[in-house]
Amino acid sequence: MRTGVTMPILNQPYEKFPELAKLADEAGFDSVWDYEFFRNPFVIHGICAQATQRIQHATGIATACSRTPFEMANAAADIDELTGGRMILGLATGGAMWTDIFNGADVEHPLPRLREYVEILRAQWKHFSDDEPFSFEGRFYKAASPPFNPWGTRQLARAQIPVYLCVVQPRMLQLGGEIADGVLSWLSTPERFDEVIRPAIAEGAERAGRNSDDVEVSALVLCSVSEDREAAIRRAAINVGNYICFPGADPMVQFAGVAEARNGVLQKFLAEGPVAFESMDEEVVKKFAICGTPEEGREQLAEWEGRVDHIVLHTPYVPPLAGPESEDCFRNTVAAFAPTAVA
Repeated sequence: MRTGVTMPILNQPYEKFPELAKLADEAGFDSVWDYEFFRNPFVIHGICAQATQRIQHATGIATACSRTPFEMANAAADIDELTGGRMILGLATGGAMWTDIFNGADVEHPLPRLREYVEILRAQWKHFSDDEPFSFEGRFYKAASPPFNPWGTRQLARAQIPVYLCVVQPRMLQLGGEIADGVLSWLSTPERFDEVIRPAIAEGAERAGRNSDDVEVSALVLCSVSEDREAAIRRAAINVGNYICFPGADPMVQFAGVAEARNGVLQKFLAEGPVAFESMDEEVVKKFAICGTPEEGREQLAEWEGRVDHIVLHTPYVPPLAGPESEDCFRNTVAAFAPTAVA
């Protein structure tokens, strides 16, 4: 099982990111991730690229609703070039009821929309590599190489960049199995990976005549460990509470059997604000997070072995967590789960 870690991009100063990425790289992590949350994930990886030597740089997610396929193809190619071919492009249409509203974008019919988007991405990269003309006109997107182009095309570090779909629903997971190099799913228990996620990816792969082993199954799992156990649980609870109260979390909440607990937390949040999350029941928190002491965390991590190919330990970052707390979470995760230390 490969191991990655996310940087807490919402509450850190920009100059901190290269330091955090370097820390993960030197500790032996396989990947370092950021995500689309006000700040541009490609800019963050761009400033981190020269600070790392071997770790993969991944977006989880970059939003399609705010970029044309051409812009996304070039942004990913920029990071792949800067890192010497170490980019993973994790993408989705955009956070429903959040990113799409900010952008005023139409994100209806996400499955065929994302299918077209990925097809154009790969056609763009192929065109950059071989300068052969291409043209695509679909239901949602159209793109083509210009008929007159005296400037030629750009240089690429690789002819194609791995594309991961960041999805949770069965039909979207099947699409990942059909067309993606990997799938990243979030807020899901190990059991949901066994019963829903892996079977859906395998179904999609079979439909496309692919081997499901060619699709890397990845889990984004909240992680908060510390020798101060109370602080670790509190930090995890704040982020778990924030996530499970978001409407998009309903399938995972229902599967985990905590809908009643979630509804209680939501009502308390509406009355008290984010501080309500701190009093969440620890067992609910542990459904969705690796948390507690470092030793407890390593025991919980072992439950994921054999269930996913790539686990991405997600650093808590939502308010009222402040920057120093999130940085401490990141550093504790790196220290507790460093592959070099485990080896």
